[in-house]
Amino acid sequence: MLDVESKELRPDVEIRVGATLTLIHRWGYAPDVPALAQTLLGGRVSPEEIRSAISQSEEVGVSDGFAYLKGSEDLVARSKRRVASHRALNGKAQSIADEFARDLIALCPFVECVALSGSVASGGYGPSDDIDFDLIVVGDTKYTTYLLATLVGLKYAWRYRTRDVDEIQRTPLLPKVTCVNVVWTDDETRPFRRQDADLAFELLRCRPLYGAEYFRDVLDANPWARTFFPQMFDTSFVDTVARQQSAFIGVLGALGRFPRALRLVEVGSRGLVWMMYHFVQWTRRKNPEAVKRNEFLRRVKFPYEVFQD
Repeated sequence: MLDVESKELRPDVEIRVGATLTLIHRWGYAPDVPALAQTLLGGRVSPEEIRSAISQSEEVGVSDGFAYLKGSEDLVARSKRRVASHRALNGKAQSIADEFARDLIALCPFVECVALSGSVASGGYGPSDDIDFDLIVVGDTKYTTYLLATLVGLKYAWRYRTRDVDEIQRTPLLPKVTCVNVVWTDDETRPFRRQDADLAFELLRCRPLYGAEYFRDVLDANPWARTFFPQMFDTSFVDTVARQQSAFIGVLGALGRFPRALRLVEVGSRGLVWMMYHFVQWTRRKNPEAVKRNEFLRRVKFPYEVFQD
């Protein structure tokens, strides 16, 4: 089986299927065949090519239209439920995502790109999932933006305060409706220090809501990602929200002209984010699945996860 970290992808579709499923299974789901064909390592192929390539495979199986590595059959039932719920719930999730992005960019002038990620972007949104975002921001504003995004998220946590959430994602007092998955500063993206399949997969799943042209420039600054997923470079990105001016964004924008003052705000924001982050993790300390999930996320996001800078 092909190592997913390899940059020498063989053209054999069956081997590419196995490598892609190895990568996807890390995230806990099995894709249906059309989705696998679109997200295949080394470039997209037709679903028919997938089915033909694995028809006699000893390592890959298909059940109810979902592909899996032998030994991971348990992922199929869960993935079927998620695809069905995504069809029913995605419209509402997309509406919340657009509103969150609009609120954030109206509040924070340092945001260059807001991209939808996670289960909403990949087609497996469930009723207890939060809505994930990847952000790209101006240098030295990571924690200022993270703090503002967290505060904006409270609006949705309060609005949907009676919503049931996954036990792994549960937070005190209010449900976690929106989640900032990762915040990259501009200098971290040109190019990314990490140049592997996991990071390329994260970029593949990003759907820019704001800053589509900026996201395209980031991809162009990372040609190494073509080795893993050349199909993302053929994808068209269009903004779904626009920035509206506000008094608060004007104040913060003016602050950006004073590097020392901005640095003080960033240091203070980092401290506040540190307290909130560790408080939430403390409340989950007795949940083994939550602890395991957090360790996994910190590993796959390294060195871009919060407080890994």
